[in-house]
Amino acid sequence: MHINISTLLDVAIGLIFIFFVFSIFVSGIVELVNTLLEQRAKLLRIALDKLLGPLANDFFNHQLTKVKQERFWGFLKPINYLSADSFSTVLIDLLVKAGGPVPGKLVSTQKTLKAIQLAIQQPNHQLIRELIEPILSKADDFQTFKYELEKWYNGYMEQVSGWFKRYAQGVVWIVAAVVTLLLNVDTIYLTNRLFNDNGLRERLVEKAVNTTQNGGKSFSKDTKFGEYLHKYDFTLVQADSSNPKAFVIKSDLTAADSIIVQSTYIRFVQDQVADLKLPIGWDFTSGKSPLQPGQSVWLALLGWVLTAAALSFGAPFWFDLLLKLVNIRNTARRPPGNPDPAN
Repeated sequence: MHINISTLLDVAIGLIFIFFVFSIFVSGIVELVNTLLEQRAKLLRIALDKLLGPLANDFFNHQLTKVKQERFWGFLKPINYLSADSFSTVLIDLLVKAGGPVPGKLVSTQKTLKAIQLAIQQPNHQLIRELIEPILSKADDFQTFKYELEKWYNGYMEQVSGWFKRYAQGVVWIVAAVVTLLLNVDTIYLTNRLFNDNGLRERLVEKAVNTTQNGGKSFSKDTKFGEYLHKYDFTLVQADSSNPKAFVIKSDLTAADSIIVQSTYIRFVQDQVADLKLPIGWDFTSGKSPLQPGQSVWLALLGWVLTAAALSFGAPFWFDLLLKLVNIRNTARRPPGNPDPAN
């Protein structure tokens, strides 16, 4: 069978478009899993426990910390983000109270620094002393001390963010593998079908071209999904200020509402996948092999691994690659003497 460059390009575009759509599906599930497991909040707690030691419980029970918690079905959710200003304000307040009254005639900021120095000398504040003493040694006044403390905290939170990214990447791999196997998304089989099924190839290329033209908005949470969500629960969306006929997700959703939005988004992308009519899935009703017609179990093993690996790269990676290939395709098919179709 003769295969020209144009066909190869269309097959590549179709396959990458499949990876793009399923990567969005995977990312939606990962986002929901991370929200339900509260892993970001757990890592923040571990990080501050490691930093503050016995003072950590007082820190999280402080009113200025507790006020940032959300209620979720009657329970208080642990906080998953704390700004540098909030961290320094609460910690300084705790240390000043632990330091006790400061004798002598000092201005308020000097008394604050003195109280902090007294507090960190206490035996149960050894861990926090290791943090505070180096900062105090290079701070001439209270504002400098607060600035240096917040600067150090921001650097520490970057490290914590690295912990979360490594955890999240592991979750992505797990979800990608589960989605691949549950839906039988076999890269090798799909590639073979794209080569041999002109209708499937043309349909996917058309969808891919349309998706690149609208910047991927067909699958984003702020365009078509707004309409989809409005039909499901209109209280979760509001009119778009730039387009009154469109809907966008509200910015002040509760934790429970956010979970509803994320789970609805997964169904939205799932519907988009179903509309593509891809040769995927299992057939357990025929009494024969549940694989797709012509799908080899041994090649499928490799195909599943390739799919799971591809989905772990994420939707932005595949969209950028898709955009480049569509541009190459458009350039190759442009009539001679008309370098710019807009002219």
